Amino acid sequence: MIRALLFKEWKKTKWFAIGAFIAGVILLTYLFLKLGRSFRMVGLEHLWDVIVNRDQFLFRDLKFFPPAVGFCLALAQFVPEMVQKRIKLSLHLPLSNRKIVFTMLGFGMTLLMIIFAMHLLILLTFSGIYFPVEITASMIYTLLPWYIAGLGAYAMMSWICLEPSWKRRIFNTLIMFASLQLFYLTDFPGAYSFIVLSVVIIPFYVLPFGYFSVQRFKVGIQD
Repeated sequence: MIRALLFKEWKKTKWFAIGAFIAGVILLTYLFLKLGRSFRMVGLEHLWDVIVNRDQFLFRDLKFFPPAVGFCLALAQFVPEMVQKRIKLSLHLPLSNRKIVFTMLGFGMTLLMIIFAMHLLILLTFSGIYFPVEITASMIYTLLPWYIAGLGAYAMMSWICLEPSWKRRIFNTLIMFASLQLFYLTDFPGAYSFIVLSVVIIPFYVLPFGYFSVQRFKVGIQD
């Protein structure tokens, strides 16, 4: 039964997942081409100087891409469930409500992590060719909070979508935007390197909130 539920979630989100991966690859390709042009014009040594001595980060264009993907995946996965009341059918499966909801949320979170991991792997491979390990490590530590913000955006938007009360949705939205600010306090290279394990807790702390919203929906709360 869980396999059938996972297959349903994949059918619902597969085109978005493929599109998000391709969009990320296109964005990375654009950044690589822009960097290649800079290599030819000013030389690799100058770029190293910009990164090391002026604390400039070369991949700032990626800043809001992960949260955008997280938002859209949650919308693609849960808006049809709530608008068309499909969630009622899902809750009548011969599984506990807890298992059903957490399977759906876990699927979305896992799918998102796979997409982000592939993007980071491409970036890591490219930067490893042109930059020393220290610069590459700093890049990854700078990017990780943004990609974790994508997981947080998914968890919080799922919570908002599954919440049946509009008043609570508005309140949850305010909480979401306030919480996402924690991932963007600074884009100074490597600033989050010592607390990255702390911020990664946030998406997984918020994820179960969607289950409680479904329970509220089940007992008939609407506004």
